[in-house]
This record gives sequence, structure tokens and C-alpha cells, in this order.
Amino acid sequence: MVSENIKAITDFVFIENTFDEIKKSDLVIVLCNNSIGNLAKVIDRLYKDNKIDKKTKVVLSGASGMLDDGLEKEAIRLSNMLINEYGYDKELFILECEATNIYENLLFSKNIVKSFESYNNIIMVGAAFALRRIKMCASRLDYPVDKIQFLGTIDDRNISKEEWWKDDLSKKRVYEEIERIGKYLVKGDLDIK
Repeated sequence: MVSENIKAITDFVFIENTFDEIKKSDLVIVLCNNSIGNLAKVIDRLYKDNKIDKKTKVVLSGASGMLDDGLEKEAIRLSNMLINEYGYDKELFILECEATNIYENLLFSKNIVKSFESYNNIIMVGAAFALRRIKMCASRLDYPVDKIQFLGTIDDRNISKEEWWKDDLSKKRVYEEIERIGKYLVKGDLDIK
């Protein structure tokens, strides 16, 4: 049985839609991270399950974060994996290669998204434990949050909605995420609307 406190933290931090809840979308924004392989599997599944198609705009956003400093930019690594290992066409992906954090992912992607004529549904893909902060950043940057479906990925640390409290490192990362939300709110990078 899960304690009331664990449930409260889980409900606050982990806000993702289940894969089955995701509706067909015409825009995907992927906030890249070090788990390129897991991100590629999610994008491949979105295509295979007809949640997106070749007309869908797919923005891959990310330079590098703390975990992969010095490596090729995350968006490029993800694009290369999708092209070389999954067989997707290069033209399907729009790369944003400057962002080094969630706020920048959304800020720099917004400039790309503005160039699109229109979109009805958005899938925003990111680390499952960071989706609350992603949503709050998106709101701050005036994304149409009511059109966004949040799809979480699980990295090699297995920080998932179902398991995060069972491992000390995962617990620490979730607690750090709550702390970051507070710091970003004070800084003005997040919105609570």
C-alpha cells in the first residue's frame, strides 16, 4: 500500500497521459534528454500506432544537458537514430539544437512552432518526472496548454510514476524536481495558471 504522501507527490509530479489516451496530433515537441534510445522508441510507437503521420510536424529540441556534455547535440543524436536505425526520412524532423534546459527547449521551440500555419493537437514528450515543470513552463510561454497531451518517457534510472519511491536515487531526483519547480516559480520561468 502506498502512503498518502507518496500518492500526493506522485499526483503532483507525474501528470502524463497514458499512451492509449493520446489522440492523433499534428504537432509533436520532443524535449530531448540523455535517454535518446527511449525517446526514439516513443516516437516510433507514435508513428506505428497512427498517433502521428508524415504530415505531423515533429520538433526535436535539445543541445545537451549535464549528463551528456561534450557529446553530439541531443536533437541531432535522436534524429540520426530515427533515420539510421528506424528508417525514417530526415525531412520528418525539425531540429532545435541550442536548448540546454526545459525552459530553453520550450522557448526556442516556440519560435519554430510560430512558423507553422496551424495545429489542433500537440503531443509534448519529455521525462515523466519533469512533465509538471514542462507544463508550467509551457503555460508561462503562452503555449495553448489545453491542446497539449503530455507523454512521459522513463530513462535508465527508472523514475516512473509506479516505482520512483522504491529507490533512493529516484526519490532524490523526484525531490529535486519539486525543488526546481519552486525555484523556477520564484525566478518567473513557470506559471500556475
